[in-house]
Amino acid sequence: TFRAMVDYGGHTPQRPINPYGETKLVLMVRDPYWAYSYWDFSGETWNEIQRKLTRDPSLKPMLRVHDLEAKRSYDLLISLETKNWYLHLGVPDRRYVAELGIGNGKDRIHLIARSNEVRTPRDSPSEVVDPEWNDRDLVEIYRLSGGGKPGVSSPGSSFASRQDSAT
Repeated sequence: TFRAMVDYGGHTPQRPINPYGETKLVLMVRDPYWAYSYWDFSGETWNEIQRKLTRDPSLKPMLRVHDLEAKRSYDLLISLETKNWYLHLGVPDRRYVAELGIGNGKDRIHLIARSNEVRTPRDSPSEVVDPEWNDRDLVEIYRLSGGGKPGVSSPGSSFASRQDSAT
């Protein structure tokens, strides 16, 4: 399904400047629920995109996002000229890949570039506890940090000394 509409107002956009001359799509994780994508085109690729869009007006620029673990995909209509897009992935701790292309939103997509694979992080603390951090160590760290004594932040500090003399 499409999530947005892009209207070029009947004109063909000018090719964005690409100093590197390569076509690529990069996907980067922002947090457990979002990713950031950016892309660029070679001059040859940009010209081919424009030819296809001119020949078939039903084609629209899009990003296709694949959740590799759930084996589901969705399409987002985009503007190619922006060269970047934030993607709401929605599910943490999953593997994703994206494809940049032009398609009709039904059965056809002309692939321009495929991104690298990413994995979003968990959105909760790990349940794995390092055996080197046992309860005894945590109690000692808490004690040394002044835990259990109101107002004490560091043993030996001037604030701690004032607090100790006040009690």
